[in-house]
Amino acid sequence: MSQALARKWRPKTFTELVGQDHVVKALTNALVQGRVHHAWLFTGTRGVGKTTLARIIAKALNCASLNGSDPCGVCDSCQSIDRGRFVDVIELDAASNTQVDNMRDLLETAAYAPTAGQFKIFIIDEVHMLSRSAFNAMLKTLEEPPEHVKFILATTDPQKVPVTVLSRCLQFNLKPIPEPIIDQQIQKILGFEELKFESHAIQLLARYAKGSMRDALSLLDQAIAQGGGSVTTDSVKAMLGVVDGSVISELLEHVIDKNPQELTTVVNQLMSIGASFSSVLDEMAMVLQNLSLFQMAPQAVQDTEAVRLESLSSRVDAEHVQLLYQIATIGRRDLPIAPDERTGFMMVMLRMIAFLPGGNTTTAVIQPRKSPAKKAITPKADRTRPESVVSTAKASQSTTRSISDNDEWKKFVLDRVKTGMAKMLAENSEFVGFLDGVLNLRIAENQKHLLQEKYREKLQEIVRTHVDPQCRLDIKLGGSGDTRHADHVVEEKALIKKTTEDIEDDPFVKSLKEDFGGTVVSDSIKPNK
Repeated sequence: MSQALARKWRPKTFTELVGQDHVVKALTNALVQGRVHHAWLFTGTRGVGKTTLARIIAKALNCASLNGSDPCGVCDSCQSIDRGRFVDVIELDAASNTQVDNMRDLLETAAYAPTAGQFKIFIIDEVHMLSRSAFNAMLKTLEEPPEHVKFILATTDPQKVPVTVLSRCLQFNLKPIPEPIIDQQIQKILGFEELKFESHAIQLLARYAKGSMRDALSLLDQAIAQGGGSVTTDSVKAMLGVVDGSVISELLEHVIDKNPQELTTVVNQLMSIGASFSSVLDEMAMVLQNLSLFQMAPQAVQDTEAVRLESLSSRVDAEHVQLLYQIATIGRRDLPIAPDERTGFMMVMLRMIAFLPGGNTTTAVIQPRKSPAKKAITPKADRTRPESVVSTAKASQSTTRSISDNDEWKKFVLDRVKTGMAKMLAENSEFVGFLDGVLNLRIAENQKHLLQEKYREKLQEIVRTHVDPQCRLDIKLGGSGDTRHADHVVEEKALIKKTTEDIEDDPFVKSLKEDFGGTVVSDSIKPNK
């Protein structure tokens, strides 16, 4: 019967241990220099090498012929420790032996000299599970052990270990292993095992191992069985419940378009193929992170991702990408408490639609479903708004046909431009002229970061909806600062001043000031508007 890969490929020397170079370097230097401490504490998440490292140290301390700092692996001590039969290496699982009596029995043997090796080594795994009495029993021995005794403690939760124990140990934190290192190790193992694999499948296994090499090899064992002796992308996706990136993009497009009907269709398809909705949300969060990075630093995104992200980037603002990411991650956290995964996932998608700007989606929801053959291709501006909003916008065109001065422009901005970066651009722009269908605006030099094409297009779309369907915006630098934003700042200061005066005149506040010598902190006043 074949052995599990996690056991078969468990590192036996410091050289074979990957992903923990900072710990290995400190331990090997200590061994070479002969500065070996009497107690170590290894902390870290599951599967990062705590117990493995403890066994390697035990072999190095008792090895008959060290190879530098690495145990030779062929002497009687090394082979006995690898098989778990070395009498002077005592392993204790603290999760199963939590009581003080177990600890006392263990420590009684510490007084006796080692039988076969140079050191008697106690390896206590999940040490945080020991009872307080058990910790107290080991404190004296841990502080002043005999020369031939070494303690190696391991835990996934160091905060539960008493500080009196922590202060007596050298503490090393083993980090989660990076994905590229896990990827490289899996490929190395598959090469020795002479098994075929696909690179993308290995990347998926490395990602879902979440920093644990043991979990990665357990997933690899499962993937080999799933793929019939080879590791393929399709079999790994089916095993993990992962969907293609194109499906994630389709879901996000339906969210941005505020199209819950098509969104429900895709969710039902995912349900039918047995996809893991938690994995879908993980993938969606990664796509949204890449989308945000693409909007702020396009050169930092891989070329293979740029094409897909470019189409999404042109249809959603940067601040709304942040909102979608937060909804996805919080929804992923709350998925286990939903009635079922599909219900929880669908609510996350509907929450994304509800919080995106663009008007009420109720009209779009209650309209009858159209057959695919009759479905019309609408312009981008119409896809982002329900029909009721479009009809209202068209009706408004008959009431406002022009803007003649800066005061009318400010009023238009206040009444019509409600959200997003288009509002920021409009509020910081001042009117110059409106001639031959061209609306000329100016913006101050210190606001030139708002002169992005996508913001200008959104503002132009609003102007076309409410003023002139053929209007074109022309925005240049050099504004004097007579803007709606400047008016808002003046109004805010006047309101705060008035509120402050009202507070100062309040009889109760006056009595507090007289009795206790208090003062009113004006910066803390936030008046209701």
